[in-house]
Amino acid sequence: MEISEKICPVCKNKNARQALVCIHCGAALEENIPGPTITSLTPEISVDRPAIDAKVTVDDELIPPDGVALYLTDSDKRVSVRIDREIVLGRKVKDGDESLFDLSALGGFQLGLSRRHAMIRRTGTGYEIIDLSSTNGTWLNNERLVPEKPYPLASRSQLRLGRMRIVLFHRHANGGRDT
Repeated sequence: MEISEKICPVCKNKNARQALVCIHCGAALEENIPGPTITSLTPEISVDRPAIDAKVTVDDELIPPDGVALYLTDSDKRVSVRIDREIVLGRKVKDGDESLFDLSALGGFQLGLSRRHAMIRRTGTGYEIIDLSSTNGTWLNNERLVPEKPYPLASRSQLRLGRMRIVLFHRHANGGRDT
């Protein structure tokens, strides 16, 4: 008998068979997720927990004028990425996809990121994010995104890709940063 779905041990809701974390509460669905052991994360994630302290200081020099800075909130990792038109956040499994920003080295697999999880693209007034039908979901400021639908991204937006928490910063077209 083949298992067609997984039941979350925390909230008891149904999830896709290949899901690593519950799409409803963020709890781990497998105890032995392949890859390096992660000891600093807990399987339960409170969706209401703020992703970042409101008093955090951001070095404007780390925010590229033609891109975004991503601050991973469960670690001290900070990355900047230039965006010409659009970029896909996910896990690179083979060379050749130049539009993919690989988050594997930052724990992407262990945190439930899909290979092509979400897209950030430049608009006339800023940026927007689109969930690319990811297995474990994308959240913007604690709201689950509907797959394939664009949502505007203000600077300081709080994102969750699977269980990876990120705060995104960008500059206005005139070079200033949203506050």
